[in-house]
Amino acid sequence: MRKPKKINKFQFDVSLFSKTPIVFWVSLVYVSTLILQSLNQPMVTKSIIFTGLMGLHVLLYWFSTNFPKNRYWHYFFVQGALIFVSAFLIPKGSPVILIGLLPILIAQGITILKSYTKVGLMFGLLYGLFCVAIGINYGLDDLPLLIPVLFIILSIIIFYTVLYNRQVNERQRMGYFLRELEQAHQKVEELTLSNERQRMARDLHDTLAQGLAGLIMQLEAVDAYLQKGNEHRAHEIIGRSMQQARTTLSEARTAIDDLRSTTLPDFNFTSAVNKRIDEFTSNHSVDVSKDIESISKISGLASEHTLKILGEALANVEKHAHAKHLSIKIHQHHNQLHLIIEDDGVGFSTKQIEKSNGKYGLLGMRERVRLLGGKIKINSTPGNGTKLMIIVPM
Repeated sequence: MRKPKKINKFQFDVSLFSKTPIVFWVSLVYVSTLILQSLNQPMVTKSIIFTGLMGLHVLLYWFSTNFPKNRYWHYFFVQGALIFVSAFLIPKGSPVILIGLLPILIAQGITILKSYTKVGLMFGLLYGLFCVAIGINYGLDDLPLLIPVLFIILSIIIFYTVLYNRQVNERQRMGYFLRELEQAHQKVEELTLSNERQRMARDLHDTLAQGLAGLIMQLEAVDAYLQKGNEHRAHEIIGRSMQQARTTLSEARTAIDDLRSTTLPDFNFTSAVNKRIDEFTSNHSVDVSKDIESISKISGLASEHTLKILGEALANVEKHAHAKHLSIKIHQHHNQLHLIIEDDGVGFSTKQIEKSNGKYGLLGMRERVRLLGGKIKINSTPGNGTKLMIIVPM
């Protein structure tokens, strides 16, 4: 699975620390600090400088996402320095500045650093400076009172920061997985189209190609008999050819209907097998012995593909084997369908199967067996016939 793209700049999610609320909070801290200082000892010049520092603090926060990753410590150093310099400029308002702004800075650190060690180091440094600043500005007597207040506010902010961080991370992960799902969906569509093309190729081969090949062979026989003057025999073959043409057309229409249909055809598997074998026997002088067990509990997909495999095997015997005897066995064993077809024909070299071009019949049989999760084995040698063994789940 492709990994998500890494971000080169450190940035906290704007939805996590929405800039407007933070700026509003800093404004409240600013106003509260000036009020507290004015109630004790007005300081006009320092207040003006403090206003500039707070403006710089807000400006840095607003453009914080522009800081590169390797410079995030510069951001925290400058922001921390602004906070503590402001605390010493406005000493009587320093508790408001420190308690109001330090938790926000630590929360930003949690979001950016994502490391307990670094966050702990930053917290320890800021906490130590907080104690120093309060001790200098207010004295050590007020420190025990202000520290719990800082921790309460800090705990609340950290809790919501961690909680919201998790929500943001989950949204990011969800977005990433949605993109991966879209890519997987596109891949499935491509594979589906490829599988449909292969299915159409198999169905065309098992209907039109086989039917036309049989017709060609019969027409060649008609031509041979006509040259010998045996018009009666030629007329018989023409009649069978016409019947085969009708059968081929019917099978082609059935294949088209199957391609359009969303459900598999419902038929009796054993009857369909016997019918296919009887059609072969009536058109050929091959001695066929069959041992067909009555099969009832078989899925529509398995029955459809098995019949196509049987039809292809019979077509191969007709076109290539020149066999005199053919044995067909179909039986059920441990919820598996066993199909064994053996002939005494000319045979062939199985080593040439994968190398030969145009062997679409054998290729189609292998594909159908693979789709059913079954096994296929072909034993054949030149001059010693062919044995086809197929096992598929029912």
